[in-house]
Amino acid sequence: MASFLGITIPVFLIALSGYIIWRSTDGFETAADYLGRNLTRGIKGATINAIASSMPEFLATLFFLFYVADEGQFEDSFSGGIGITAGSAVFNILIIPIVVLFWVAITGKYHRIPLDKKLLKRDGIFLVAANLILLFIIRQRMLGVVDGVILVLIYLGYLFVLWKMLKKSPRKPNSSTPYILPSSRGMLKQIFMIDVTSWIMKGRTINARLAWTQLFISAVIMCIGTWLLVEGTQLLGSNEYSFLGFQGLTGLNIPIIFVSVILAAAASSIPDTMISMRDARKGNFDDSICNTLASNIFDISFALGFPLLLYTLINGPIEMSEMVRRWSLGIWMILFLINLVVIPIFIHSKNIGGKTGLVLLAIYVLFVFFIVEESVQSQWINRVIDLIIK
Repeated sequence: MASFLGITIPVFLIALSGYIIWRSTDGFETAADYLGRNLTRGIKGATINAIASSMPEFLATLFFLFYVADEGQFEDSFSGGIGITAGSAVFNILIIPIVVLFWVAITGKYHRIPLDKKLLKRDGIFLVAANLILLFIIRQRMLGVVDGVILVLIYLGYLFVLWKMLKKSPRKPNSSTPYILPSSRGMLKQIFMIDVTSWIMKGRTINARLAWTQLFISAVIMCIGTWLLVEGTQLLGSNEYSFLGFQGLTGLNIPIIFVSVILAAAASSIPDTMISMRDARKGNFDDSICNTLASNIFDISFALGFPLLLYTLINGPIEMSEMVRRWSLGIWMILFLINLVVIPIFIHSKNIGGKTGLVLLAIYVLFVFFIVEESVQSQWINRVIDLIIK
């Protein structure tokens, strides 16, 4: 039976990781704004912003495979990556548009988020295709190098399409914000707030060297936050563990994929949320919405694919247990259905308003309900999964 301390410690670690990941987002945004100044709207959000904001999912999958698996704490450590990317993808497509809508509404500037159908069709097609291919991959019991290559190739194909679009619509450099103003925060507050921008820029004119330095340091800080996220996730799902001298602590004793798909996914989606909010505040709605869809494409194809490719090259194929395989198929099947519903709503709507926001929120509540109630064990989902496996 789970103990109070056994649950409190990992929940605290997950909350702390969320704070660290959130604060590291500031450094990413400043550097990404400069490095992406020549990119067309809708492409910056789909590339630099999406990759930067999806780093937690990518790093978490690496940690689950190379850290958790090496400790022998979970038989199916890859399921942590599957869960966190699936949960993050659901959060991105359903919750982030609601948060952005609320954010721009309280500023008084906008009450709806305009949508670009061309960009939505581009990202929607790749997202649905990537989701479908992943379903066919995880229906297998053994995952190997070929599966990792297929997923990575999906993202490379997406980047190729973006590159072709960029060639057709080059953008002049944006020099409207060439300076980084010195922070008014004191040194202790800068440390507490993890103010990477103040540490690196110090009021100087931004340039490529400073931007890449800031991006690198932000990535290191995000690595620390993601490691804490993975540690908290695997402790919360474990049966019995020790931590910092505490012995015999007991967690929830549930599959790691269950913890990662809700709690860890929400924490890892903080960068996506913050970057989308800030783009929307600047009026860059194309980047704001494209970031959410492109982040999901990155999560499905590269954040899962590259760690899978790297791990199987070094250690050989990954064999998933029957339970984890069915859980994974159930969760990703639900996400596939969500994509089939939400993306057409986006494409056929001129903008996202209050009614659309309520629909998205209702779908997310249903998703959480299904997970909490272990819906993948229900008869109708089991029958569909049996058909997929066969």
